[in-house]
Amino acid sequence: MTQGIITGYSHINLPVNDMEKSVTFYTETLGFSLLRKWSVNGRVSAYLCFHDILLELTTPSRPTPAEEDRTETRMGFTVDDLDAALDAFRKTGVTIAREPWDAQTFWGRQAYIVDPSGYILALREWRAPDGPRFADWKPAHEGVVRLDTKA
Repeated sequence: MTQGIITGYSHINLPVNDMEKSVTFYTETLGFSLLRKWSVNGRVSAYLCFHDILLELTTPSRPTPAEEDRTETRMGFTVDDLDAALDAFRKTGVTIAREPWDAQTFWGRQAYIVDPSGYILALREWRAPDGPRFADWKPAHEGVVRLDTKA
């Protein structure tokens, strides 16, 4: 039994094409803070944080994933007002990959933006009492089942 071994979230690692563009995007556009940046044997790494999210950006030591593979690797961020967030991102030139839609797995609205390396970033406006963090959440869509009944 391995339950209880994992005590929390550590970090997300993304290989990036252009470290400077990526650090600028995540710090200036999304509000992350750069904690440290270093280079070892030609591989550059940067650690950034936002609240309890720790993000490691690296220049790859092997070929980067094909662009179509990057659309399947994504992080999700919570926003209070999805429309206002998208307007702000548009004004800074961020690509909107998918306009808002009603999410099916958890209630709320979601949209996608793209980072400088082509990764899809999900933006979610939760509608309380919804989301996996709400103990009384019940699936609103057919085919969605809550498995964690202890929440």
